[in-house]
Formats: sequence, C-alpha cells, structure tokens
Amino acid sequence: MQQLTLDCRQLDQWDFVNQPPVRLPGTRSKKSLSTTEATALKSAIGLGSTLGLGNIFKTAEEVVNIASSPSVATSVLKPSKGTLTSPSLVIKFTSSSEVTGSIAVAGSLSAVIGVTGSFGIYASTTREIGIFSTIGGSLTFNSPGAAAGGEVTLIIGTPSDFAGPYFGVSVGVGTGVAAAVTLLFSPTFPSTPGAPLILTYMGAAFNVSAVTPTKFPINISIQVTNTRISGVKF
Repeated sequence: MQQLTLDCRQLDQWDFVNQPPVRLPGTRSKKSLSTTEATALKSAIGLGSTLGLGNIFKTAEEVVNIASSPSVATSVLKPSKGTLTSPSLVIKFTSSSEVTGSIAVAGSLSAVIGVTGSFGIYASTTREIGIFSTIGGSLTFNSPGAAAGGEVTLIIGTPSDFAGPYFGVSVGVGTGVAAAVTLLFSPTFPSTPGAPLILTYMGAAFNVSAVTPTKFPINISIQVTNTRISGVKF
C-alpha cells in the first residue's frame, strides 16, 4: 500500500445523530519482534496463499505489510464546510499521518437492537502488528437477522487510535450474501456540561457476509463498539 485517501466531501450533507461513548485509557507498551520472528510471520501468511485460501491470505498479507512499508501517503478530502457542527455535536477529521489496517472474522445478530463482534489481526505504519477483538451494540433498521463473514478496516491513525470506542454508521446491500460499508468515528465525550460531543472521522470498514433473509435488501445500522488490541513492534 502506497496511498490511502479518504473522500469525505459529501459528509456535510449527512444529518448526523448524537451518541455519547467514552474513550478508554491508552494501551500498554509493545514488545518488539526480532527479525527472525517478523520473517517467520510473513512467511507463514505467504504460505497460506498457496493452500487454497489465496484471497483471504492475500488480504491478510496486505494488512501485515502495512507494518513494514517505508511510508504510506495519506490524505483526507474534507467537505467544503470543514468541521461540521451543531449545538450538541462536532464532527472533525483525522489529521494523523499513520495508517492502521485490519482483517477480521465478523458476525452480528439483530432484532432492531443487535450485537456485533469481530476478531482478527491488525498492522500499522508505526511498525506494530497484533491481534484485536471488537464487541458492540447496534440499532438496525430492518427485520431480525444474522450475518457472518469477513471484514477489512482501514483508518488514518495509530493502533492507539484504532483501539477503544467507536461510533459507526453502516449501509449494507444484499440478501443471502451482502456487502456493507461502515463509516468510523472516534468519540470524545464532553468534559463539561453543555459542551458538544466530538466525533473524529477516522476511516471505514468493508464487510462481505452471508446473511439470513430479511424484509428489506438494504440494511442501515448505527453501531457503538469497543476494540481491544494486543500487539508487538517490528
């Protein structure tokens, strides 16, 4: 990966919703991988590409390679209004120069109120790689259903930015097999009464899943999740 661009120019047309999660404390320091360990990890993932799971392992290899790339050019195409504001909510855009990506197995159950979860690996241009787990809740505008599949996430930020609570807005299309895109926002809870909630747009998640039949082929959901990470440095 040499270039990552987030096009946010149409977000100023979005009627956003106030949600107040709280950011968790930062994670502990990471152990560094030796050259031998790093090489063994990449070789194991590369071997998987030749054993009948080429697409899955190829994507995993791309994620892992983020941690060893010399640099990734990042840019955010912001709306013409710049920061989006209301009396109770401010939407900002990430200013980080780092990139963190992940690949995961993800699943969800929903009946208006739902639960979501995922588990996978992540890597970052900060030369960190590790595993993560995400759990959360959702408000889904469709009939009850379940889904399970794969998910790739890219944010402009460090692993510390990747961890913790997130607010997401997801749109999916399909029956039987569905594809969904989730816009991801990192929240900052108001420190004083009357201050607005700040949501920082960080990136997006891309999901392809097998789904149970639902009433409508288009699925829209609002999600609040929390991610825990455990990683090592290259």
